[in-house]
Amino acid sequence: MKYFIVDDDRAIRGSLLNLLETDLEAEVAGTAEDGVHIHASMLNEQAVDILLIDLLMPERDGIETLKAIYPGFTGKTVMLSQVETKDIIANAYQNGAEAYITKPVNRHEVLSVLQRVEKSLKLEKSMDQIRHSLQLIGDGAPETVATAVAPEAAPCLSEQVLSDLGILYEKGTEDLLLLVKLLKEENITAVPPLKELWEMVTLVKTGGREPSRKEMKATEQRVRRAIQHSFNHISSLGAMDITHPKFEHYGMKFFDLDQLQSRIYDINQGNGDQERAAGIRVNMRRFIGAFYDECRMERVR
Repeated sequence: MKYFIVDDDRAIRGSLLNLLETDLEAEVAGTAEDGVHIHASMLNEQAVDILLIDLLMPERDGIETLKAIYPGFTGKTVMLSQVETKDIIANAYQNGAEAYITKPVNRHEVLSVLQRVEKSLKLEKSMDQIRHSLQLIGDGAPETVATAVAPEAAPCLSEQVLSDLGILYEKGTEDLLLLVKLLKEENITAVPPLKELWEMVTLVKTGGREPSRKEMKATEQRVRRAIQHSFNHISSLGAMDITHPKFEHYGMKFFDLDQLQSRIYDINQGNGDQERAAGIRVNMRRFIGAFYDECRMERVR
């Protein structure tokens, strides 16, 4: 990631520069002491990804600078200020700020915020690449979107793993495989929020067209059903034999222990009907994270 720093305090510019280069191993394209010295074309020419800018500056403050550089500037902006009234913070967000950091600058807070912004930016770039690739496919290549992404959706995941989870032939498995492929291609280590995951997958399935809320909901439901089916399958293995190797390997890695124990108890008491199981809200993000880890671990083996 490439940064640009704007702050009228030389000490803060130096502190941020050191933090970016040392802790984030980021490149700093440049610094300025006032918003009047930067403009959108300059930032874009230097391929700046994230602009760090102070709110209060002598000639042109941070809010006015945001108004001047957007929508031309293609990167994201993080505002820094000692002032933290609700109106000012809201004004910063309304004019394009991605995040707001209060001064005095705290190293841990800055790192946490910037890592989140970097992650968001990487995801957006990934989705833009997907749109571009799908547009190229639609413009000239004979294969369909489905054949372009499905056969090799996640080569590091064997059918045996899916079979172990009991979801080899579930409809949501295709979405899970595609999701793992997208995360792997962007080398994303932490699983993004679920809404972003559904958007990533649905974007591909719609051929690069912006997915509707209904289409994203359909993706979510397919994945939820597959995960619920896997939960029932693994619970059933545990009910038969708590030392079953598949239960031991996948159970607590993919699911919550209390939920597993509750489901196993119901099964052993003869209350193993699907309706009772459907009442258990399985943590989908945990499952997807474990599934993704399993994929990467399998590749190392």
